[in-house]
Amino acid sequence: MNVPANQRLCYLGALGGLVGSSLLWHRLVTLGADQWAMPAQLLAGFAFLSLVAARRGGWLQALVSGCVRLGITTGITFGLVEGACRALKLDFNELLGARRANEAFPIYFRLPTHPSGDVFFTRTPGATWTGKPLQTLLKNHRSTDEAYTDEQELTVSYSKEGFRNPDSLTDWEVAVVGDSFTESGYLPEDQVFTGVAAARLGRRVKNLGITDTGGFSHVHYLEAYGSAPSCRKAVLAFFEGNDLSDNVHEQEDLDLFQQTGERPSHDIPVQPSLLKAIWNIIRDFKQLRLSDRSYANAWFKASDKEIPVTIADAPPSMMQMSVEERNALASVLDRFAEACRKQGVKPHLLYLPCKRRVLHGHLRHGEGYPEPGWQPGDLPDHLYAECQKRGIGFINPTGALSSAAAQGRLTFNPIYDTHNNREGHQIIGEVLAEALK
Repeated sequence: MNVPANQRLCYLGALGGLVGSSLLWHRLVTLGADQWAMPAQLLAGFAFLSLVAARRGGWLQALVSGCVRLGITTGITFGLVEGACRALKLDFNELLGARRANEAFPIYFRLPTHPSGDVFFTRTPGATWTGKPLQTLLKNHRSTDEAYTDEQELTVSYSKEGFRNPDSLTDWEVAVVGDSFTESGYLPEDQVFTGVAAARLGRRVKNLGITDTGGFSHVHYLEAYGSAPSCRKAVLAFFEGNDLSDNVHEQEDLDLFQQTGERPSHDIPVQPSLLKAIWNIIRDFKQLRLSDRSYANAWFKASDKEIPVTIADAPPSMMQMSVEERNALASVLDRFAEACRKQGVKPHLLYLPCKRRVLHGHLRHGEGYPEPGWQPGDLPDHLYAECQKRGIGFINPTGALSSAAAQGRLTFNPIYDTHNNREGHQIIGEVLAEALK
C-alpha cells in the first residue's frame, strides 16, 4: 500500500518532534537547563499535531506536511551555511564585537583571565588601565543617570603576580584575600580599605583581591601569594551578596578538574558556529539595551535630599541557603583555617554587607525594585558561629556602616555598581584596623 507523500511527511514530523522533545527534556532534567522547557513542550505539541494530521488528512495534513517541508529545507540550508562557516573558521565573537565590548570596560569590571593554580585566575601580570572607571561603566551600559560626575582619572596597575600591589612589596604583616570589594579597581590603592587599614596600623597590608572570585580562589591566593616572613595575620573578606554562589561554582570547577583534568577558561573563545551565534542572540535578547535608560530603582534618604541608587543583592538567611551553599561555605572556612595554621598566621573573616542591608530602612522603593519584601536575615550570625567553631576571628563593620546610613551618609557607589565608595572603604578600613591591633 502506497502512503501519500504528505502523510509520510507528517509521520516524519511526529518522529522528529518526539525525538527533539526527548533530547531537550533530557538536557532539562540532567543539566537543570530550564530554558529548554518551552522548546521541548512546543516540539512535543508539534509531534502530536503531526500524528493527528497524518491520520485525518485534509487541510491539516497539507498544512503540517508543508511545515515539515519548510523545516527540512531550512535545516539543509542552515546545515550547509553552518558547515561553510566552520570550514572558513569564522569567529562570530569577533564579528559581533564581543571582544571589543569586553575590552571597552575597565580591567576591574572584566573577568580575570590569567590561570593560577588548578582552576583559579588572577589579573594579567603587569596590566594597567587609565581612565574614569565608574563613568566608563555607566557609559558602556548606556545609563542616563547623573552619577560619578566628580570622578577623577585613575591609573590602575597590577603586579607581576596579578594583584593591586607594587612589585616592590616583598614583605608584609597582613594578607587580605577577597573579591571585587577587595580589589576595588575604581579607587586609588590608599583609599581601598586595605590601604586605609595599613595607614591606621602602621603595617604593610597585601591586597589579594580579584573580581568575580569565591572563597576557594581566596584560599588559593593566600597559599600561593600570601606568605611572607613578617606576615602574622590573614583576613578573608567575605561579601554576602554573591560569595555563597561563587563558592558553589568554584566547588563545581574543582570537582570537574579532579574528575577530568579539565580546567575552566575565562578567555572569549573563537566561535565559528552560526547556529550558536543565533541562539546566543535569542537567549540574550531580553538583556540587550537598545536605548539609554536609568538604573535607579530606589532613593536613599539623606539628611536634606534623596539620592537615586541601584539596589540588587538580597542575601539569604541561614535557612534560605541551599545545601550546596552551606557545604561549599563550610569547605572554604575549613581550608582557610588550615591554610592559616600551616602558614603560622592568625585567621580573620571580614564580613562585608551589601548595599541593601546597610541602607535598609532608609530607602524609598522605586519602579523595578527587586524583592521588595526582603528583610535583613541572620547570615552574619551564621558566619560568626561558623568562624567561632574554627578559631577564626570575626570582624563585622555592618554596624558602623549602618550608623553612617542613619546619619544620611551614603557609603556605597550609588548607581549600577554595588561596591563601597571612598567613605565606605574608610569606615571598613578603620574597623579592620581596630580589630587587628
